[in-house]
Amino acid sequence: MPKNKQDDKINHLINVVGSIKKSNEEVLGTVNELAEAVQLFATKVDQRFDGVDKRFDGVDKRFDVIEKRLTRVESLMVTKDYLDDKLADLRGDLVVMMRKEDTKVKTLAEILHKRKLISDQDLKSLVSMEPFAQLA
Repeated sequence: MPKNKQDDKINHLINVVGSIKKSNEEVLGTVNELAEAVQLFATKVDQRFDGVDKRFDGVDKRFDVIEKRLTRVESLMVTKDYLDDKLADLRGDLVVMMRKEDTKVKTLAEILHKRKLISDQDLKSLVSMEPFAQLA
């Protein structure tokens, strides 16, 4: 092969290799730019997630406070059964007190009748009154 043709081929190969090298450098530059863009995006996403995490921490703290308050309310709140029992006890106590008062009124009416301060009709009327009426 003549030397000139060889030189042409070698020069052509050198040009091709140089062009491939240049092309590879461009691709590498583009890949580096993409890597930087992805890194920047990942950093921004991480920052946003950190912000969301902080907000969730605040929400968790608020829920803890609410849960403590609810637990306190539940511990202080009376149940229906407890309230029913207490109302029944109160009603029983009131009935006992009213019976005592009724007995006092009837005793007073009998004393007044014995002393002739009220008539038989008045005595019957007083004794027959509610809440604990007596039939004559």
